[in-house]
Amino acid sequence: MSPRPSRFTSRLRVATACCILALGACQPPRAASSDLAFRASVAGVDWELVELDGKTASTGAGGRRATIRFDADTARVGGFGGCNRFGGTYTLSSDSLQFGPLIMTRMACAKGMELESELASALAATRRYELSSTQLKLFGASGPVARFSRQIPEPARSPDT
Repeated sequence: MSPRPSRFTSRLRVATACCILALGACQPPRAASSDLAFRASVAGVDWELVELDGKTASTGAGGRRATIRFDADTARVGGFGGCNRFGGTYTLSSDSLQFGPLIMTRMACAKGMELESELASALAATRRYELSSTQLKLFGASGPVARFSRQIPEPARSPDT
């Protein structure tokens, strides 16, 4: 007959099992493959706002277009709203996309403040997206709210040209 485990050994096994389960629960959830594809497609690129609520988007201060940039690793977003820079978070689930509260710098500009306000409202209303190689379309509950175009970086110039 084999000896019965001591109370200490039994408790040690239970405690070890609890620790393993707790550590497993601390792992971040694994992103679905569509989430990973979205993050890989949009990350590290400036997307220029070309349409807002079905109309051609105006330019902001200095004649600049509003932009958005996604960070795949941190699920953060940032950009230029028309006058100020903004930042925040985003969450994905399949074709669902939502932006968390955005923070903005607080400069006042002669041009771009209205654009900035409209863009912030569109991002807050976003519930889903459609993505192609050159376009990112954002949709709210009642339809399209914004369309962005992938910004093509200018080729590097040599100092001699």
